[in-house]
Amino acid sequence: MKTLRGFLLPAVVITAGVGAAFATSKPANTAAVPETGYYFNSSAPMIKCIATSVQCETVPGPLCTWKDANNVTHNLQRKVNDATCGIQLYRTN
Repeated sequence: MKTLRGFLLPAVVITAGVGAAFATSKPANTAAVPETGYYFNSSAPMIKCIATSVQCETVPGPLCTWKDANNVTHNLQRKVNDATCGIQLYRTN
């Protein structure tokens, strides 16, 4: 009985450790999905998170930006709702 416990306990611990390692590892080949960039316009009457024609991604890198008709550069974000923009987006490769 003692021999079985001496063998079984380490085997269970090793199996749990390997399982946890695979469960928490990020796949190395995750492709970024392009998404529309939005900018926040505080002076807009109702819809303040305004869509642009620029495609961005969430993978960190250079910031995704857009210039309006007045040549003002805006950092683009993900739309949360009509009144709120959220996560910073980055340029696509």
